[in-house]
Amino acid sequence: MRIFLLLYLVLLFCLLFYLMYKIIRWIIRKKVRAYWTLALLGIFLLTKIINHVFFTKMEFIQSKVYLNLYLVKNEIKDRDSLNSIIKERIMLEINNNSDITKKIYPKNTHEAPYATLAFYTYTKSSKLSMFQDYGTAYFIDNEEDLGGMVVEDLSMYQNYKLATYNIRTHKKDTTLYYGVLAYYKQGYLVKTDTLITKSNLTKTYENK
Repeated sequence: MRIFLLLYLVLLFCLLFYLMYKIIRWIIRKKVRAYWTLALLGIFLLTKIINHVFFTKMEFIQSKVYLNLYLVKNEIKDRDSLNSIIKERIMLEINNNSDITKKIYPKNTHEAPYATLAFYTYTKSSKLSMFQDYGTAYFIDNEEDLGGMVVEDLSMYQNYKLATYNIRTHKKDTTLYYGVLAYYKQGYLVKTDTLITKSNLTKTYENK
């Protein structure tokens, strides 16, 4: 079945390539067509740039199956600003969703999303792609699939991990907890903040 699907996609690609070739040849036969095509292409690109810069806003998408997993769509490029926004979001979740943010995950847990709160970049592969992973968008509506034909494991997307927040028990006083907020870039830990909390998880700050 996969072979037939692959052949179909190859034939479709060849057909599209042939049509593009014929269209381009038709356009360049006359200068007027070429000028209009370039003008329309320029307007289209300018519109896309303006829309992305001025009208596309960053948003947090909460997973429907892992309520403590958030995907950041259209994330801003400035990393310090992004980390600050994520930290504000975590504090908001601590105040408003105590049932979620009180869950303690062991350090070597195998339970997704492997953290009390986890933030990943929103990614989604092309619908025509057969050999790429689906992207982090898969986990909005689906749990991890570790045994199917196409494996989807959140740990496969470490390069897209932005931040995790975990609750740890204080070694000297088990009635106290502290939250560790870790920031990542390209799969590597780059910075941590420690959010000191009491037994009721009321927060104060102590930057590490």
